[in-house]
Order: sequence, then C-alpha cells, then structure tokens
Amino acid sequence: MPSQGIGGIAATDEFVIVTARDRSDSQDVIYCLDAQSGVAFWQQSYQASGNLDYGNSIRATALIADPWVFTLGAFGDLNCLDLETGEVVWSKHMVRDMEGTMPQWGYAASPIAIENTLIVQPGGDSASMVALDLETGNIRWKVPGRQAAYASLVEWLHGDARQVIGFDYRTFGGWDATDGKRRWEVTPAVKNDFNVPTPMVFERGIVVTSENNGTRLHAWNEQGEPSSTPTAEYPDLAGDTHSPIMLGKHVVGVDRGIHVLDAEDQLRRIGLFKDPCLEGYCSLIGSQDRVLVQCEHGEVILLQVGVKGVQELGRMQVGDPNVQILAHPAVAGTLYLVRLPDQVQAWRFSIP
Repeated sequence: MPSQGIGGIAATDEFVIVTARDRSDSQDVIYCLDAQSGVAFWQQSYQASGNLDYGNSIRATALIADPWVFTLGAFGDLNCLDLETGEVVWSKHMVRDMEGTMPQWGYAASPIAIENTLIVQPGGDSASMVALDLETGNIRWKVPGRQAAYASLVEWLHGDARQVIGFDYRTFGGWDATDGKRRWEVTPAVKNDFNVPTPMVFERGIVVTSENNGTRLHAWNEQGEPSSTPTAEYPDLAGDTHSPIMLGKHVVGVDRGIHVLDAEDQLRRIGLFKDPCLEGYCSLIGSQDRVLVQCEHGEVILLQVGVKGVQELGRMQVGDPNVQILAHPAVAGTLYLVRLPDQVQAWRFSIP
C-alpha cells in the first residue's frame, strides 16, 4: 500500500476502507479490504494533483453508508462509490462543481449523511454548506457563508428539529438539516483557532475545544441554541488537532496527557493521566467507561474512566516505534484496525 496515509480508517464487520496516495503522489487511491482476511476486494483511484503542506493525502475519513462509500480528497474530489465493487456512482468537485474555496491545508471534514442527503462544506461565499442526494449527487440545497474549517460536522436532534453542528473558519454554529438555514452561531473570544477538533453534543449542551480558547461548555436553551458565552471553561485542554470524546457525562481529551472532565459539573477535572507517549499526536476511541488511546509512535493504551479518575488496564505496541501513525484507527466487532505508513494491521480483541 503506497504512501503515508493521514485519513482515518472506516470499517464494518465486513469491509475496511483505507485511503492513500500513489507513489507518484499525483492520485488519490481508495482500498476496500476484507475485514477478516485483509484481502483487497477492490481499489479505485483518480487524478488529484497539487501540493499541500503536511502532504497531499486524503485527510477526511471515508463514510460508509451501505450500499455506498463516500470519500473526500484534500483537493476537493468527492466520490460516491459502490461499496461492493468500487465502481463510481457519481462524482463532484467541491471547488469546480460547488463554488467552494479550498482551506489552506486541504479539505479535512468527513462527509455526514442525514436521512437521504450527504452534507459537505465546500466553504464558498455562495455555497458554504451543501446537501446532496445520496444516490444521485444532485444538489438538494446550498447556503452562503464562510470558508470551511477542518472539523467534521455532527448531527443533533432537538425536539423535531434536526441540526447540523460544526465550525466554519471563524465560528461554530448550527444549521437546519432540512434546508441549510443557519440557526445560530457563536464566535470564540480569541481569534485564529484552526478549528480541527470535532464538537461534542449532549443533552445539556455543546462542548468545543481549540488551541486558543481551550475547552468550553455552552448550555442549550429551550430553543435548541447554546449560550453565546461559555457556561464553563477548562483552559488546560487546548489541543490543536486532537478531537476529545464523550463517555456519558465525561469529556476525555488529549493535551500532553489524558484529561477527564465532568460535563455536568462545570467541566471539573476528575482525572489526569500522564505518559511520555501522550506528548505527540493521539487518537481516542471510547466505549462505556473505557478508552483506547492510539499514540503517534504505535503505543496503544487501554484506560478505564470513572468518578475515581483514570486507570491504566493495559498497553501494547503496533508497528515500528520509529514511524508515525497519524491516521485515526477503527474498531469493527472484535477487530482493532490501525493504518501504518505502508500497511494496515488488524488486532483481535479477546473477550473474556
């Protein structure tokens, strides 16, 4: 498998989707692997020339929405592929077809599917956000706005109103999922965040993290809009690329250590786990009260999180500790899937 990949793995119990670049660094390449054997079902590629800081690889994790898989390249190539065959169902370009403006470091936000639409952020003045028909790629709606950020969008249902919540390059806000109308926006106190970490939404509010403004909680009002100023703040969790996760009421994030915050108690820190491998880039996967931490040089740490703080349950090493792992891993059933520079490794969990 050529080229260092930085786009995350997407996986089901049957299929594993991995993105890369060819050896000439002029084409995006998408692989579909058998989850159980690692054998390639198919691969697809297309020309995507250009030159970006931090490499030209696909940044956005593919979206599997059976019977399709959707991929978005750093330069704006959006493709709907048949999940079983890899055949192109439809293709669009975020700049040429949707009047978008490519972010400085390339498109990075993963597409999101809500009911029968695919929602993306071209980031153009007249097409800041666009909804496409999943099956045909035809535009359902588009709305004006600002250039896109790098964080992926999330879905939130308040009563009967379904919102899309995320960042543009200056603010975070909510859009009506049915027509794209912007319902609210919040401008952080300090400017010039990169806006890479994905926001976290729960019943009481929305938690956002960025390098200049730290971690903030904005409580919902009765109209499904957050407070314009934070109701709680925790400045020590301020990663520029790490996305925190939520486990119940607990916010778990990486910033030179694992920070565990209580979202129902003013983001009070209830645990801090320090380790040298947490100084670099890390990805988090959580379930119930446990977190898998994938570190940049291959260390994987299993932690238990609760009201008593953080406990280490075990660790292992994947790959060569001298290489970087920058792609988000995936869990599918009992498999833990990791993207190394030139291969994918699958580790099977033992179930006691």
